[in-house]
Amino acid sequence: MTTSSSVSTQASAAHPDGTITTVAGNGNAGWQGDGVAISTRINHIRGVASDAEGNLYIADTHNHRVRKVTPDGRITTIAGDGNAGWTGDGQATSSRLYHPWGVAVDAEGTVFIADRSNHRIRKVTSDGRITTIAGDGNAGWTGDGQARSARLNYPYSVALDSAGNVYVADRNNHRIRKITRDDRITTIAGGGTAGWIGDGQATSTRLNYPEGLAVDAEGVVYVADTHNHRIRKITSDGYITTIAGYGPAGWDNDGQATSSKIHTPTGVTVDSAGIVYIADWGNHRVRKVTTDGRIITIAGYGPAGFESDGGPAQSSKLYYPADVALDPRGNLFIGCYGNHRIRQVAGVARVEPPTPPLADLYGEVVAPASAQRGQEFDLGARVKSRGPATVDGQYVTVVMHLAEGLVSVPGGTTKRLSRTFAGSQLMPYGGALDGVFRVMAPQGASAGVYESSLEIQYGGDLNLKNNTEILRVNIIVPEPVADETALTIYQDSVPEVAPGQESTVDLRFVGPVHQPVDPGRLRQVYTAPSGFLFSGQARYAYHNTPAGLVSGDLVCDVQDGGRTLIVWANPHLNTADTDTGDLVYSLGIQASPDATPGIRYDGAASIGQHAPVQLRARVASTADQRALVTQKDPAAARVRPGEQWDYDALNMVVTNSGQSTLGTHEVVFTAPPGMRFMEDRVAMSRQHGTQEVICSGERSDDNCVLTCPAVPFDLAPGRWATIYPALEVDADASRGTVRGGIRIGSPVFATGHSTAVIE
Repeated sequence: MTTSSSVSTQASAAHPDGTITTVAGNGNAGWQGDGVAISTRINHIRGVASDAEGNLYIADTHNHRVRKVTPDGRITTIAGDGNAGWTGDGQATSSRLYHPWGVAVDAEGTVFIADRSNHRIRKVTSDGRITTIAGDGNAGWTGDGQARSARLNYPYSVALDSAGNVYVADRNNHRIRKITRDDRITTIAGGGTAGWIGDGQATSTRLNYPEGLAVDAEGVVYVADTHNHRIRKITSDGYITTIAGYGPAGWDNDGQATSSKIHTPTGVTVDSAGIVYIADWGNHRVRKVTTDGRIITIAGYGPAGFESDGGPAQSSKLYYPADVALDPRGNLFIGCYGNHRIRQVAGVARVEPPTPPLADLYGEVVAPASAQRGQEFDLGARVKSRGPATVDGQYVTVVMHLAEGLVSVPGGTTKRLSRTFAGSQLMPYGGALDGVFRVMAPQGASAGVYESSLEIQYGGDLNLKNNTEILRVNIIVPEPVADETALTIYQDSVPEVAPGQESTVDLRFVGPVHQPVDPGRLRQVYTAPSGFLFSGQARYAYHNTPAGLVSGDLVCDVQDGGRTLIVWANPHLNTADTDTGDLVYSLGIQASPDATPGIRYDGAASIGQHAPVQLRARVASTADQRALVTQKDPAAARVRPGEQWDYDALNMVVTNSGQSTLGTHEVVFTAPPGMRFMEDRVAMSRQHGTQEVICSGERSDDNCVLTCPAVPFDLAPGRWATIYPALEVDADASRGTVRGGIRIGSPVFATGHSTAVIE
């Protein structure tokens, strides 16, 4: 977007300051032609800009067009024929665009387009001709130089300065680039590697998929550093600083901008007074940063959606606001991606949000999408406050009216459940009161959707925002199966074990979809592959239950000198909320010291009447590679549910304990229970090294295993490196100590583990 603009003075005159209205789009995605702007369809807006004549420009992304809204409310297409692709330059409305993402306009009415999937920057002149000013059409990076010969990698936005220079958010190159009037392109921020290393020299810092740009009258460039969840500014002397956000994605409250969370910001603009406006995409809000460093929400209050026009912007719903633009009269325009609309907040620069009430309560709903009949589940809300004062819990009441057919646990018969919180305090902008109840659909309940209602009262009144909710749960009524032959049983992977070393054989039990299996206590006989012996360690685990990880020891007996393992257990599935998902048995094995290298196929698992399952294991060859793996700082490995970008929980030190150089090897990470990997890569720092090394990898479908096929340790004997993947913690992760792991080599020659505390 650009900082120049104005949109219809008629619109701003018709509505009081702070009022939100729709100026384009009827809320339905698609295409139905040009005409009356508020009656037409827009298909996912990503960019907006306006000019001094009162015209509004829209990157109508999924219609592959750029469109113009005039002050009298008419919409026309100025570029793109509606088909995705590339047909070269020429007549703008006959040319093809491919997901146009950003748009800007200069004082002469020339429109600049970030033609995202064509990897080009293009401009449309007032005579309707379109030309390319940067990018050769191939995604990638070939350095700076002649702009049309350089490569861009999914450019997301464009902005202009008063001298006619064009700035580009080169998203997947993790750079901000500048195109001068002599058609040269240079990098002004970002070193090309995604991540965060702090502020300082702009070309030496890291950006993380930057998407939004704006330039003020002094030439200061503002960047929505999207996946660093920050807004940053680049001064004319080449330094970059953060003005909003501090890294974690999310929402806490307004206040000091650099101490407040923002969530995946995608658009930014700045007015003549230096106030910066942010499209806070993931928080469904638009916020402004004042010149004294405060952040204030000026549109949207958090829930995604759409509410009718004409009311205060702070009380309206937005749905993934993608971009923002301002006009000189102080009107703000929001490209509301999920609502397929352009919305205007009249006179936003003159509006200060009202002081929030002392007890501005709302509920975070807790309700499963579905539950089985006879299975207990949680239903209700966690009560929070947006108000500035501490709330005395004795005045807060949660009331739930249970749907007919549901009952409270244990043994309740009333349909009206209530809870007050005497003795508890609800802190400003945080904390929570537990308005969650344990309920179930008893035996005899019919399958279907059950609707319960919930109220949050303060002092007995229902006069606060978000104080009522409808909680819908689909009750599933499966027929029970009491036969182990209904289970699918297979070995998860083939362990590779050096002679004398230990590992596990992991056996997975999978039940029919939405079908409980309860075969009862079975005698299970396991035969180890030749060259291996059972150690007597045997555990079970349900990894994906409403209660989190459920695990324990199996009752077992080792016979025949370790060749046979007898287990007595009931491999039940989906009978309660503690056994949902798959069941995994982990049986400890050890390779004999004299075992010869190779794979063995002659192990077996005989589980009740189920057909025998083959067990396999590989004896790894003895190599001269040696490594000692330890956790770097166990005391720092403390995380909270919902936390993202944690590097301490699996921060490992790998030391070359052999006599030869430790070269390039496969590394496999296993996330601690309740945690998941965030990226298909891992970072590594070598002893005495000056640069971080990024190694690509691949996550498993559940993001719990990260495999990096080629990590270049390049460590001389005695040298060490630290290796640290990025993790996030499940919002419902169980608190306590959890353990993650690392395996090095194929075959494996070194293993290690870490412990973390989920607080």
